[in-house]
Amino acid sequence: MKNTTVVVFLGTLLSLSGLSQPVVPAGAKVFIASMEGGLDGFIASEVIKKKLPITVVTDEKDAEYVLAGSSIKADDKWYHTVFGGKDKNEGNVKLLNVKDKSMAWAGEAGDRSLLWGGIRRGGQRKVADRIVSQMKKDLFKK
Repeated sequence: MKNTTVVVFLGTLLSLSGLSQPVVPAGAKVFIASMEGGLDGFIASEVIKKKLPITVVTDEKDAEYVLAGSSIKADDKWYHTVFGGKDKNEGNVKLLNVKDKSMAWAGEAGDRSLLWGGIRRGGQRKVADRIVSQMKKDLFKK
C-alpha cells in the first residue's frame, strides 16, 4: 500500500511539473532557418533521411515552428587528437512555436566519436545526424 501511494504521488508530481516532453504534431510545418556555420543544410537532409513526420517549408510565414541554431568549429590542435580531445564541431538548435512564441524543444551535439576518440571525426554531417536523431527520439517516439 505504501509503495502504491508513493508511485501515485510521483506520477502526479511529474504530470503537474510539466517534465513530460512536448510533442510536435505529425505533419507540423517547420521552417529551418539559416544557421551560422551552414548547419541548416545538413539538418534539412537529415530530417528527410530519418523520415521525421514533419513538413519542411521554404517560407517562414507558412511555418508553425521554426528550427533555429548555430554551429561552431573548434580549434584543431594536435594535443586534442592525441589526448582524446574535444569535439571538433558542435551545434545547437531550438524549435520555436511560432503561434505562442515558446520553445518546444532544444538540442545540442558534437562530432567526436567516444569509441574512436580523436581518430575519427564526423564534421557537420555527424552533428546534424545526432541532433535530428535526438529530436526524433524526444518529440516523435511514444
